Amino acid sequence: MKTKTQFNAFDIETTAPLEKIGIIATQNTEGQPHITFINSLMAIDQTRMALGQFVRGKSKYFIRKNPKASFFILSAHTRKTWQGKLVWTDKKDQGSELEAYKEKPLQRYNSYFPIHRVHYFDLVETTPAMGLPVLKIAGSAMVTRLLGSAAQKKNKDPILNPYGTTLFNSLLTMKFLSFMGSDGFPCLVPFVPCMSIDSRQLVFPAKALGNHSMGINTPIAVFCLKNTMESVLVRGKFLGTKRVLGKTMGILDLDWVYNSMPPNAGQIYPEKPLKPVTSFE
Repeated sequence: MKTKTQFNAFDIETTAPLEKIGIIATQNTEGQPHITFINSLMAIDQTRMALGQFVRGKSKYFIRKNPKASFFILSAHTRKTWQGKLVWTDKKDQGSELEAYKEKPLQRYNSYFPIHRVHYFDLVETTPAMGLPVLKIAGSAMVTRLLGSAAQKKNKDPILNPYGTTLFNSLLTMKFLSFMGSDGFPCLVPFVPCMSIDSRQLVFPAKALGNHSMGINTPIAVFCLKNTMESVLVRGKFLGTKRVLGKTMGILDLDWVYNSMPPNAGQIYPEKPLKPVTSFE
């Protein structure tokens, strides 16, 4: 895929509105991939990007510990996409970029979750603005759904709850896959046709892994996003590939599920015991 090291004027102007899909892949403190929806991610000049923080999520903590990250942007106005790598450099609670965020239509009258902090990144590389291959995405999703149904099996000990299973099996949801690359950056693959073959495993086309050599038990994260902003993040171990109706499919064995929706994002599986609040400071 052709890449460049600078944004042009069209890139900067088109990524500025908050009405877009913004995805950032980071690395957690255990070296595993993590994916977050952040629509405030945008280019601010030829070589820098920024995102506005409005809730305290894990991704902002992870990028400070491991500054290498990857991103994907889909403009709601032009249907153009960008994909690349970036490195976190700084955060500020004041400045011209923060004031600009506050003036955007989606933030101007936001009393509940206003952007209060800006994180800055240096651009490493990005693709040029590209069109959205709608027909290709839809066709791949339908094929994967057919193949997933063929591989369907029942399991008595569910990991994904019915809500999560429905999201993953819907043709109207977008799935983003991430795993750690050899250069220390998370690899981020957008629009991966992916579905649940039971509540403990996902199936996806093996070609989504590209030319990367994936070892058995390699951690892979998959972020599932609906156009209503409902989402769920899962992570599991790569079990290798198998042939399903003549197609090579990758199998992901789930071991972690995360509710990525504000205001109460948190781990769903493995279940954490509820603890009483003993301090209100």
